[in-house]
Amino acid sequence: MRHDKKIAINLRKTGQSYLQISQALEVPKSTLSYWLKNIKISKQAQKKISKRAYFKSVEALIKRNKNQTVIADLKAQAILKKSAAEAKKLVNDKLFVAGVSLYWAEGYKKGAYGSKYKSVDFTNSDPEMIKIMMKFFRKFCKIKENKFKLLLMAHPNINIDKTISFWSGITKVPRSQFTKTQTAISKSSKFIRPKDSLQHGTVHIRIYDVAMFYKVIGWINGLKNNLI
Repeated sequence: MRHDKKIAINLRKTGQSYLQISQALEVPKSTLSYWLKNIKISKQAQKKISKRAYFKSVEALIKRNKNQTVIADLKAQAILKKSAAEAKKLVNDKLFVAGVSLYWAEGYKKGAYGSKYKSVDFTNSDPEMIKIMMKFFRKFCKIKENKFKLLLMAHPNINIDKTISFWSGITKVPRSQFTKTQTAISKSSKFIRPKDSLQHGTVHIRIYDVAMFYKVIGWINGLKNNLI
């Protein structure tokens, strides 16, 4: 038996990987695979190999996630820059300015400042404001009708079925695209809210699209830069 083969067998039995043995003996991994395919190793050595493989896979996963994060950030910055430039060209469009301004005031924006949740989410209880935003989303964001998701936030005394029908009529979004209604009364408003207040609850217009979220944020930035 070749001397280097004996060494390879002994190294394998101690829990060394094919790569480690190949580098130590300068023997191709294909040769090692042939030499060592029938070599039985102890449970301790198997654990050693498995542990090393696990940590390598974890390291690879972390590296891949870091790379994906960097790529995602670069894409986000590119969208922000492009949409900010677009805003300058659309400042004379009343619907565009209204939609961007309303989202700036009432829309979800934390995703652009560190939060992991990155989705378009506009919330309000004013039917006219909701109509304006739906026009804005359809005209400028060009959202496909099946991508709109609505969430109703209602007080327990509200007729949920009628309220969903009301908002479906306002938004032209079918009832099938409403997610599970949430019924709750905040502590701050529990004892002071008039009985006739928020008779139709509050509705969230949600569009689960990261790129569109950054586009809207970019429009806000562009509008700010044009006004300030």
